Amino acid sequence: MIVIGKGSVQSGECDVMGHMNVRHYVARVGDGLGWLALALGITPDRGFFTPVDQHIRFLREMAAGAAFTIYGGILERRGDRLRVYAEIQNSGTGAASAAFVTDVELRHPITGEVLPLPGGLGGKMESLAITLPPHAGPRGLPFDPIRTPPDAAAVAAMGLTVAHLGAIRAEDCDRAGLMRPDVVIARIWDGVPNLRFRGTEELGAREEAMGSAALEYRLAYLKPMRLGDLLRISSGLRDLGEKTTTWTHLLHDGATGAPVAAAEAVGISFDLKARKAVAIPPDRRRILEALLIPGLAL
Repeated sequence: MIVIGKGSVQSGECDVMGHMNVRHYVARVGDGLGWLALALGITPDRGFFTPVDQHIRFLREMAAGAAFTIYGGILERRGDRLRVYAEIQNSGTGAASAAFVTDVELRHPITGEVLPLPGGLGGKMESLAITLPPHAGPRGLPFDPIRTPPDAAAVAAMGLTVAHLGAIRAEDCDRAGLMRPDVVIARIWDGVPNLRFRGTEELGAREEAMGSAALEYRLAYLKPMRLGDLLRISSGLRDLGEKTTTWTHLLHDGATGAPVAAAEAVGISFDLKARKAVAIPPDRRRILEALLIPGLAL
């Protein structure tokens, strides 16, 4: 693998759980995709890589001040898409903090139009070819093609909770005017606290000195959104384990009801003092069991 990013965790990138928020993992790897493109000879004026499908494993926490290095390589070519790998490592220990498997496509730097991959990439792709490390593969969430998600009306009938209503701002968009991938996961995270109030009892995670941490994410970016577009996110609990919850999040265009992105996330119940996963407390489990939606999946 080659180095495609370096930096350190800023305090403003950390969330209420005391570690770097998931959106900044996605944003930092998104920056690294530009360096991977450059290694293929694709300069920023010729286009940029953007994710269309992504699987993430969060392996270790990163606190404010932690220095990291991002390594990347190419797993395979799929027509005009590449499946690429990026790994965020602690710069001091070399331990992996997060692993990304991402299907990317090339877009025009100004219009955002999808472009074919340029010719003559063979030799450069061979030099960047890697094999997926064992710790990076899917665990609780498969990386198979997803079904076309239902529209907003059908989702409402399924009993999902509207967790987020918002609009796409200028700071959410890339240079081609499209909503950036890190904004997708940021808006999902923004809506998660509203899920505490689904039903008749509040989950009350923070009051119990209990929080949550993401272990694994699957994100499918279906349709680009632009400045001013309205965004609705509906979420439902798909599965409940001893220590884990699996949520499905469906994102829709607020005006048309069309699906624009979809995600699933496996999280752990997290002791904020001991900084480790713990079994879901019985009272919390009872409330969560009432929120399960049978058959919910991407």
